[in-house]
Amino acid sequence: MRTKTRLWGQWGLIIPGAAVAILLTAACTGQPASGGAGGAAASFTFALPAAPISLDITKDFDGNIMQIMAPVTEKLELVSETGEVSPGLATSVAEPDPTTLVYTLRPGVKFSDGKPLTSADVVWSLQHAGDAKAGAQTAGNIDWVSSVSASGPLEVTVKTKHPVPNARASIAVVSFIQQAEFAKAHEKDLGTAAAVPVGTGPYRVTEDTPQQVTLSRNPEYRGPAPRVDQIHFSFISQGNAAQLAMRSGALQGSLVSNLKTVDQWKAIPGTTKYELPSLYTTFLTMDTSSAPLDDIHVRRAIAYSVDRAGVMAAGYGEYATLLKGLAAPGLLVDVAPSDDAAKTFLGSLPQYALDPAKAKAELAQSSHASGFSLDVPVLSGDPASELVVQNLAQNMKPLGVTITAKTVTASEWISTIYAHGKDGKHLGMQTMSLVPSVPDPNSVLGSVTGQENIRPQGFNLANWSTPEVEAAYTQLTTSTDKAQRWQATQTLLKAVAADVPYLPLFAPHIVAVLGGGFTFDRQLSFFDLDVNGTWVSALKAG
Repeated sequence: MRTKTRLWGQWGLIIPGAAVAILLTAACTGQPASGGAGGAAASFTFALPAAPISLDITKDFDGNIMQIMAPVTEKLELVSETGEVSPGLATSVAEPDPTTLVYTLRPGVKFSDGKPLTSADVVWSLQHAGDAKAGAQTAGNIDWVSSVSASGPLEVTVKTKHPVPNARASIAVVSFIQQAEFAKAHEKDLGTAAAVPVGTGPYRVTEDTPQQVTLSRNPEYRGPAPRVDQIHFSFISQGNAAQLAMRSGALQGSLVSNLKTVDQWKAIPGTTKYELPSLYTTFLTMDTSSAPLDDIHVRRAIAYSVDRAGVMAAGYGEYATLLKGLAAPGLLVDVAPSDDAAKTFLGSLPQYALDPAKAKAELAQSSHASGFSLDVPVLSGDPASELVVQNLAQNMKPLGVTITAKTVTASEWISTIYAHGKDGKHLGMQTMSLVPSVPDPNSVLGSVTGQENIRPQGFNLANWSTPEVEAAYTQLTTSTDKAQRWQATQTLLKAVAADVPYLPLFAPHIVAVLGGGFTFDRQLSFFDLDVNGTWVSALKAG
């Protein structure tokens, strides 16, 4: 169901929360931490907003489950914030031709049940991740893979349909390697508490309940034992409940759901704040295939009517970055000649700051000069949704425009997005946030542009393209030449800024808080926390 990105809400994929009282009780079930020599501890409890749908990543491709399962089911390679890859279960990768990858696996690796890792396990895991017919949410990330085969006991060959930029990084993101024998024996219930995936990582799952998932050290792990015996993930849907749990000592770590409350978290005695700039991309989508949004002057009037800076400050405080184009600078590092070149280019794009006079002038040039009415779905509690729509409604009212916020549940919104509108065609205006899977412009631009993404499960929610855009889209998504991809990226970003099918908003940061004597021993990236699972090796007590 997913493409190159993941939908994102204020804590990850937007999931309705359960009752606070129940979850607060659950948070208090974690064992208190006890320190030891060298930063060792018996137990650490981390809050997540909701229980995962499944512990099989293909059924729940979301940052929350990745945080749980990446330390259990390891990756072939690890991805950095610059898009570079480093060894994981694969010690090396050969590329004999532009459409072939040959992975050499690490020898002597055992699963948590003592059985050895073989190429058959990797083949099954990658085929499982790419099984679109079975509904794998990871399939869109590697839909260009044509075959995966075992070319030796510890060698796997991946063939692609065409040259793919960032192929290794994209495979790395979804390559949660499971033991094939166990998985095939539990085809129907894999990912449930009765059939938790078996992995090779430093931890294994020893408890899976609606209230908590517990990881315990894997005795078969080949590397240094992690410094924490057990990690408990407790599910707390409300930030204030998580704060209470940390103050009571029942919780030692959490993401900050409401970034305006960071100071409240910092005020809890013994806490340490960790800020991780993210690649999250938040924007408004405007369906160019139906009135009134088919009129470019209407779209520009809307763009000049959103106080992006004001909404960002109100929703996120200092913990967000205003976007100057439909890609954060960090997404351009793999194609731009330099960081400065990327920032200079983004700064050269047309910017749509709040300007009532320009909004009025644009609307006057449109076929809706006297105004119009538009219903916009709103997700309660999500600043990128709620505050933006409220601000737009207030600022466009003097122009005779009525913007009506329609509160929808997370499940309703997600269903509409993946269905590409209730009728499969018309989407009106939406607020959207995407989590790029790899730091590359293809992660966003390759998802929200292109005719092939105007379909159910496609994210071109603006139903927008031009011949120039199609050519650039093809170049961006299939070329492996850096200069060509940089040119295509610039073409797409310029076209979006000129035609305004999408209005870039802001990129919220990730803020994590640790307490109870726990700290990270090094600076972490978004990929350490959300993708690679390497955050557990940085965790220490005292």
